[in-house]
Amino acid sequence: MTAPIAAPIAKDVLASATLHLDVLEEFIAVVRRRMAATDDAFAHDSLTDLLLSLTEQRDSYQAFLPLAAAEPV
Repeated sequence: MTAPIAAPIAKDVLASATLHLDVLEEFIAVVRRRMAATDDAFAHDSLTDLLLSLTEQRDSYQAFLPLAAAEPV
């Protein structure tokens, strides 16, 4: 009886990962724009650290993309 429950959960997880990836991409774009717009060295360094963290998170979510592509629609 767990098999019918597992499939919808997996589909929900993939949908959530895709949504998170989209949000991360948008946030990364915002951080890059703000980095380009600031002359403050401390703010630039801080945003660089944030960008590194966000890109690492994005890379983790991108691991789900092949799974999402393999899911039947």
